[in-house]
Amino acid sequence: MHNKARDWLARVPVGEGEQRGARALQTLLLLIGVLVPLFWGLRLGIGQAPRGIEWTCLVAHTGMAVLAGISFVCVRLGRFRLGGALFLAGCLVLIPVIYALNGLRGPGPLQVIPVLPLALAGLLFGRRALWATLAFTWGCVLLGAALERIGGTGAGVIWEVAIGLMTGFLVVAVVLDSTLAGLQAHLLEVEERHRELEQARRSLKAEKEEREHTMDQLVHVQKVKAIGQLAGGVAHDFNNILGVILGYAQWRDRHAGMEPLREALAGVEAAARRGAAISRKLLNFSRQDVAHPEVFDLCEALGGLESMLRQLFDPRVRIELALPATNLPVRADRGQLELAVLNVASNARDAMPEGGRFRLAVEAVRDERGRSLVEILLSDTGEGMEEDVRRRIFEPFFTTKSQSSGTGLGLAVVGKVIHEAGGEILVDSTPGAGSCFRLRLPAPVALSDGASPRVLLVDDDDELRSMLARTLERGGCRVLGARDGREAWRVIVRGGVPDVLVTDYRMPGLDGLALIRRLRPLYPDLAMVLISDYLPEAAELARDLPPDVERLPKPISPDLLMQYVFMLTTSPEQACDEGEGG
Repeated sequence: MHNKARDWLARVPVGEGEQRGARALQTLLLLIGVLVPLFWGLRLGIGQAPRGIEWTCLVAHTGMAVLAGISFVCVRLGRFRLGGALFLAGCLVLIPVIYALNGLRGPGPLQVIPVLPLALAGLLFGRRALWATLAFTWGCVLLGAALERIGGTGAGVIWEVAIGLMTGFLVVAVVLDSTLAGLQAHLLEVEERHRELEQARRSLKAEKEEREHTMDQLVHVQKVKAIGQLAGGVAHDFNNILGVILGYAQWRDRHAGMEPLREALAGVEAAARRGAAISRKLLNFSRQDVAHPEVFDLCEALGGLESMLRQLFDPRVRIELALPATNLPVRADRGQLELAVLNVASNARDAMPEGGRFRLAVEAVRDERGRSLVEILLSDTGEGMEEDVRRRIFEPFFTTKSQSSGTGLGLAVVGKVIHEAGGEILVDSTPGAGSCFRLRLPAPVALSDGASPRVLLVDDDDELRSMLARTLERGGCRVLGARDGREAWRVIVRGGVPDVLVTDYRMPGLDGLALIRRLRPLYPDLAMVLISDYLPEAAELARDLPPDVERLPKPISPDLLMQYVFMLTTSPEQACDEGEGG
């Protein structure tokens, strides 16, 4: 109750520096405005009518209570200084009236009235106002003394009382002045300290932002460094692929009939897919983009790194890949995960300057809680690490290499990528016996046999939309089609709200991003997938998308799209049940 009252008193529209003074003034005004009428009400209620000079007390106290109420309303309306000045002026008017009517030896309850202006003047308007109010109060005392002398009171008695009152008011003023001087000095120190702390806060914020910016830039430099190391191998692979494409293309002049042509076209397609994979890797490594996870086959992705790994390591290092033939899907940013694997491999290379063995293996495992995980095992026979080094390897800028050969960011990037994907890293290392990194990622939810999600497929390419729709329908989905965002909007307005919206990005009229922005406030739980190319605006697009919208790159795999649909329509409870049942 006490805290609620304090909060209510503090909720006044005044400046930040006046909050405490406004709360104190309101408390004083409430006490005067409530207790004074309560005192006289109780006294009159028990039959003690005022007599003689007590009528003056009643009138003065009533006036103070009324002034307190008016001033309180002013403070609540945000006129803090007006309310204080009004109450102070009322008290100053009452002082000469009291001394004029009652003399210097009026009843005790009235003698407190001159003290209130002293306190209010000092607290609200400063030390100069305090001494001016004291001078006015002394003048009122002298006025009362003069009136009493005219009334026939002895001079000795009058001056004894007058000097006593003036001395008492002076003591109060001196105490208040000393207190105010100390408070002002303390407030100046507090304000100075506050300015220093605010400056330090701004400096720390700027330093943090600069550090984060530097970290981002250095991570990008790390990517570019990886591209530089792999450029030779990529060029070699591209030349091989181009040779295959040219060779198959020249078959047209040496063969007649459809079957050789089919074989040639199949070879051209396979070579083109290899070229697209290498091109995609370059784009993934070089892009300066926010992380965007996707579901992909980990074995296929790591198998595509084999040629890069062989270019990375010294020929004296034996490279072993143990990748199962079955699909092991994971959900992560593919380019960043591939970069993380290459960063671990780069550290392994530096740990085996005289040659050795590097092994990359993938397997499905379960953790102690029974969750399905996919584990990437990266081991080497290098120098290994001491325990104190092993504990710090994922700290940014920590490195045991010379300044010219390492930035200390490679493994920091690995830790960031794996943890953003919801995984964990286990590291075993023994000095002289090599190191073993286990990168564990959660396995996506398997397809539910009995599920039949409703999918709204939006794409202006009729052939692509028809092909994707047939694939989804064969997988058990119910598919609605639309040529653009406006037609999709009309489908939904007519009652066709899907479980999953799959939309292309570039479409005439209402594009995919605009459609998502229009639908998200109306259907916050609708699962959404945006299909887009790796275009120059890909980074801006990723930042503009709501964080819960999935994004798939073109060319899109129909089977991968179906995996996304079922992953997005499987509830966490179903996922837990399937994990425990498996």
